[in-house]
Amino acid sequence: MTKNEVISKLKVLASQYKNKKYLTLKEIRTVPKLDYYIQFYFRKLGNALQAANLPSSKLAAGMKITNEQLINYLIDLQRKLGRPPKVWDFSDDEGIYKKYSDYKISWSIYKTRFGGLRKAIQLMSGGSIKVPKTNIAADKQDTEFFWERRRFWGEAAELHAMAELLYHGFQAANIPVDEGLDILAVKRNKTYYFQVKHKDLSDSQAIKITKSSFEKTGSGEVYYIFVLLSENSRDFLIIPYHIMNDWIREKIVDDSNDGYLLYIKKKNGAYRLRDKILTNYLNRWEDIK
Repeated sequence: MTKNEVISKLKVLASQYKNKKYLTLKEIRTVPKLDYYIQFYFRKLGNALQAANLPSSKLAAGMKITNEQLINYLIDLQRKLGRPPKVWDFSDDEGIYKKYSDYKISWSIYKTRFGGLRKAIQLMSGGSIKVPKTNIAADKQDTEFFWERRRFWGEAAELHAMAELLYHGFQAANIPVDEGLDILAVKRNKTYYFQVKHKDLSDSQAIKITKSSFEKTGSGEVYYIFVLLSENSRDFLIIPYHIMNDWIREKIVDDSNDGYLLYIKKKNGAYRLRDKILTNYLNRWEDIK
């Protein structure tokens, strides 16, 4: 299916469901593989609907917004308010959101993308919840530097994982709706799902998997890909869902209030999770089956 064929099929669907305000994934999935090619060509459903000149839901429109744009929106709100934004400031905003979205941006999207509004503000402020009493331009420049590194490494991890899947014979694409999974891939008529996390080896922070996404997306076809990044190298830990479930049950993975934390370190040339050596899961693309 070509890109133009995807657009054409969306227009045909819209005419078939003209009683609906906009197409949803339910209607999209009535056409075999259409959702896959939407992800392949457009990455997000909202992008595909926009290309076809069709209206989209607030959810689909919201998914089009990048994490960088969400952080920049917070920066713009803070500059106007003179303080970190509160929940009610999003509904009160009558103009700034138009720079980033056709609809008002809900504070709840920061829970999905960043784990909460407070955490997004901490990220925006370089780790501090307080508004620094410094020059606004200099503060914005420092914040953008911090965010750019984090954003680029996170997106690079997904691209690295997708490229490796393609190299190993999978048809791979981003998942357009944020349901705790990042990539779907097809090989020999079987579909697999992947959550991708990146780990900067220069810090000691844990890789976090939220409990809600783990419980919602868990199945035999789900894999976790941890991209271990340094300035000049990268490795991939490929963990099946059932192994992750075993680690949680065996308390090899730390259990926090809302997530599971994996403290992965490299010691004596080997990656370790606590005392468990992870060599059996390192770059083992052939084990995805």
